[in-house]
Amino acid sequence: MALKLDFLTKEIYIKLITKGLGVFRTLYLLLFFSISTALDNFYFAKSIVGVVILVNILFEITYSQQLNESKDNLTFIKKFNIILNKASFILGFILVIISLLISNNLEIIIHVLMLSLWGILNINSNYFLLLFRYKELNKRVLSYYLLIAIFDILLLLLILNFLESENSFFSISVSLLISEFLVFMLLFSKFFLSSYKNGNDNSVKLNLKKTTLYKVFLILVVISLIDISDKFFLSFLGKGQITYYTYGLYAPLMIRQSLDIRSNFFVQINQAESLNHIKLIFYKTLKRLAPFFFLGVIILISVTELFEEVIKNTFHIENIIVFKNIVYLGILITPLYMLWDLFYRFYYREKKIHTLIKIVFVGFIINIVLNYFLGFSLSWGIYGILVSTLIVFLFYNLLSFRYFFIKNK
Repeated sequence: MALKLDFLTKEIYIKLITKGLGVFRTLYLLLFFSISTALDNFYFAKSIVGVVILVNILFEITYSQQLNESKDNLTFIKKFNIILNKASFILGFILVIISLLISNNLEIIIHVLMLSLWGILNINSNYFLLLFRYKELNKRVLSYYLLIAIFDILLLLLILNFLESENSFFSISVSLLISEFLVFMLLFSKFFLSSYKNGNDNSVKLNLKKTTLYKVFLILVVISLIDISDKFFLSFLGKGQITYYTYGLYAPLMIRQSLDIRSNFFVQINQAESLNHIKLIFYKTLKRLAPFFFLGVIILISVTELFEEVIKNTFHIENIIVFKNIVYLGILITPLYMLWDLFYRFYYREKKIHTLIKIVFVGFIINIVLNYFLGFSLSWGIYGILVSTLIVFLFYNLLSFRYFFIKNK
């Protein structure tokens, strides 16, 4: 008898495979570039361009229910897509102009430009992914995650072999851009063109509340600024610190990304009828994720301890102790990230946006103060930045648990 898996479980398994390919990509970059400013520049640029990607999260969170109700209306799909693209193009243009004005680092400017284009494509891909989730076209959803990882790896290796060594940094962001374009054309272009060709019903109106958009966008910007501010403080700690931080956290956060079912969870709670039903979905989701998470932690700790010398020598990591400590602190931070991924969708579903604004703003201020106090005043350096992040997300989750599970019990 064939084993039948539900879509959530299939998605987790597919993301485990794709994240494995992502690990290969990341390790190959570290092997090729070592701990260097080339990687520092890329990861700093990517954190900045994260502001563009916020457009996707913004509309998914704010208008996911409308999309569900109008998933078969081509005019609605077309109009909504136009608004998404306008917002993403404007933000991408602003980021590129700002990078040209304030930075004299050519590598960062090129990465910001390439990643802004990638961000616009990624927003379109995720828009149609969400639509296909509601239309239950699950094979295309799973195919996207698998193909994007395979194309990215192949293109990275191919481009690195053709570029001269002084221009090799170019390949890091270009491979992302080209792979996103290819997968979009394969999976979404036909539906995209169909909506633009046939979606001409002028009677269809979008119920877009600009005040809600601005509030949610503010929330997302503040959350993303936590990561940007962390890297900003790290830039004052010396060469390679951003790369140490990024690669040390990458291993534990890989578990989070492999088990990223935020869109799946949000689709479920949007279809829920009550807060109690949402809580039930929340607990079931945690129960499903827990075995995978603990297995990932066991594997990560085992690999880090058993292959310490191999990791150090292969990837030219000068301070392996710092790297290991970042990994272990990252293991503590990761479940807090994963819980927050679910919790902050509670606020949108229950229309508690004002409450969420207050919480994330207070958390951002706490992060800035603790970054300076722990990182510089107490001279904890990179550990201070990590502990600051841990405290902020612990604050977010405890407050949210109290608000939804205790106060509203």
